[in-house]
Amino acid sequence: MGDVRTIDPQEQWRLLIGGEWTSTASTYEIVDPNTTAVVGHAPDATVADAEAAIAAAKAALPGWAATSPAERGAMLQRLADILRVQAPTWSALVQAETGATINVAESLQVGPNLADRYLQYAVPRNLDRAELPVTQGASALGPAGLVGAAVYHRPVGVVACITSYNFPLVNVAGKLAPALAMGNTCIIKPAPQDPLAVLRLGEAVVEAGFPPGVVNILTSAGTEAPAALIASPDVQMVSFTGSSAVGTRIISAGRRP
Repeated sequence: MGDVRTIDPQEQWRLLIGGEWTSTASTYEIVDPNTTAVVGHAPDATVADAEAAIAAAKAALPGWAATSPAERGAMLQRLADILRVQAPTWSALVQAETGATINVAESLQVGPNLADRYLQYAVPRNLDRAELPVTQGASALGPAGLVGAAVYHRPVGVVACITSYNFPLVNVAGKLAPALAMGNTCIIKPAPQDPLAVLRLGEAVVEAGFPPGVVNILTSAGTEAPAALIASPDVQMVSFTGSSAVGTRIISAGRRP
């Protein structure tokens, strides 16, 4: 496992947009809640950065949605394999930026369960086949007929994944893995307090070979960039974990004719 002393507060962090690492005009401090030491400086995304991420995700959507469930599963398998090796080395970073104990950081934040969340959706499923109604014979309860309805699995489009501060990597996995498995493209917006490990996840995503624009990562101290995500007509779904108050505002902002 890593050591807190190995963290480099001067490391240059950048946004992941369209497969490219993108610098921002300004950054903001990430502070260790336990020691108040500066852990690093996160890129502070602007509305223009959010719009660029939306455009990249939208452009990547047709190609990614056209891949088979097996192809998408293979990509998630590669990501899980990378995380199983690399994520444990992020424990010092996760501990410092979240304020977790080292035991929590190692066992719950970057342990095997993180890779397993992606592996869960790497299993090929018949997502490209319809689930048909079930034929039921006549009985004392009623005549013969069909039970249920036909279910067709289709990607919804661009998904904004907005996560909370307490379990940043695992929280992202719970949103990102199923969205990717279904053929959606994603924009991750982690909580402003501890986004650095999520940017490290972006490096693993690139190494796994996901096409440019399929996964994008924005970090910001303010609300302007995430507000642009929520308000955009090109974002078809928002997956949010956080307070009820913020969730209510997201629902209101996301209502469109």
